[in-house]
Amino acid sequence: MMINLNNRILDYLQSVEISHLFAKDYKHGIETRGHWDMFEPTRFVYAYFSFNMLYAIDWDLSVEKNRLIYQKKGNDNFTKVQIQSVIDFVFLNDCNAFENALLLLDSNRELFKVVSTMEYDYNSSKDSSRNNKSTIVQEFINASEKFSNEITLNSDDHFDLLQMSYTVRNNLFHGEKKAHQMKEKGHRKRLLHYGNILLATNECFFEVMKNKYRYRRMEEWEVDDNVR
Repeated sequence: MMINLNNRILDYLQSVEISHLFAKDYKHGIETRGHWDMFEPTRFVYAYFSFNMLYAIDWDLSVEKNRLIYQKKGNDNFTKVQIQSVIDFVFLNDCNAFENALLLLDSNRELFKVVSTMEYDYNSSKDSSRNNKSTIVQEFINASEKFSNEITLNSDDHFDLLQMSYTVRNNLFHGEKKAHQMKEKGHRKRLLHYGNILLATNECFFEVMKNKYRYRRMEEWEVDDNVR
């Protein structure tokens, strides 16, 4: 049975979705000597900002109690638990939602082709939080290959893709990647796909909220009013 979400939950969802749609639908650039170029980190950062706001909430409890409930910090793997919680929430309600959303952003399934030649850095070479017999980047490559080969993704694959995006986020925010590296062609193409993974996660979450919990998706004019 569907429930009517309370106003605080609705207000929170709308504020997150505005950021999500801003990243998804708008072009961002930087000006160099009078010429504007796409700057993919901006899109990625806005996408991650929205995702961060989503995984801060315990959505299972929030919809059960019909009030906004934040995740409780428990251990050193807190972020992993938060991210896994969002994945579980989506997959429980619609196991195909994430892959369908990612396919809309990467209709030719180019993810594996773009990321398979990447150079591994210190952070991505660490042990995976989900599988300590493998590294973050190995699990990411495996999940990317499954997507590009049209093999159905499961919740573990979704986590492996997001874990890499979280690692990229750390590289950008904590100085592992320098500005000139972010502008390199190969890295910029990969950033588009890292952003796609985040945007697909956000998008499938909002579709679940719409289909299962009567959430009304934001319209373009509402986004325009809030970002101008």
